[in-house]
Amino acid sequence: MLIKCPKCQVTYELADDLVPQSGLKMRCNSCGEVFKAYPEDAVKEPITEQQKKQNVLKMFERFSQTTNDIFDAPSDLPQPVPTKVRIVHLTHYKNTINYILIILVVLVMLALLYLMRFDVVRYVPKAESLYQKFGIESIYNGTNLQFMNIKTAEFIDQNVSKIRITGVIDNPSSYQMKVLPVLVSIYDGNGQKLLEERTTLPQKRTFPNYKLPFELVVVNPTPLQKNIHITFAD
Repeated sequence: MLIKCPKCQVTYELADDLVPQSGLKMRCNSCGEVFKAYPEDAVKEPITEQQKKQNVLKMFERFSQTTNDIFDAPSDLPQPVPTKVRIVHLTHYKNTINYILIILVVLVMLALLYLMRFDVVRYVPKAESLYQKFGIESIYNGTNLQFMNIKTAEFIDQNVSKIRITGVIDNPSSYQMKVLPVLVSIYDGNGQKLLEERTTLPQKRTFPNYKLPFELVVVNPTPLQKNIHITFAD
């Protein structure tokens, strides 16, 4: 198919399937004219070799003058949409990793301070007040304390028969211990419980490897033979 420029009459040879019925937008390489070619615009007479050479010469002549308008897109063509590119620096990820590592280190240190709270208070007694602010017990309850050298003596006080119990509370550990209330149980010779009394000692704590003397008095339930059992109340 031959298509002729309507301005400068330069003829172009195109394949038939390149020109649809809706038309093909073209730009003349010779004069720069923009036009739309339709199948019915095809030139009937064949183009000669001389015309082809003239077309090529005109095209190169125009190239030698200017090339600006050749590469300019037509004004009616859709403009390209700018693409936003986000540049992420490696330092951003590095800072994030540093923050995560700092948080992990802090969590590990807090876990160690909790698990080793008894040893921390052992070497730094002032740290106990800090644990107390958070409601954390940092002193062992005296469940491992032991009673030693228990002695009993019955006496009369204001016409009331009483029993004085004395002894030593031994702390064999290397930690401070809370002194729990003392539970005194009195049984008769047949193993029948006669009295059970819970007493809080004035000493609240005992130091490491320390023997704490104590004394308490209970009412004597019977003048008969009896057995006295002492333990720590839960």
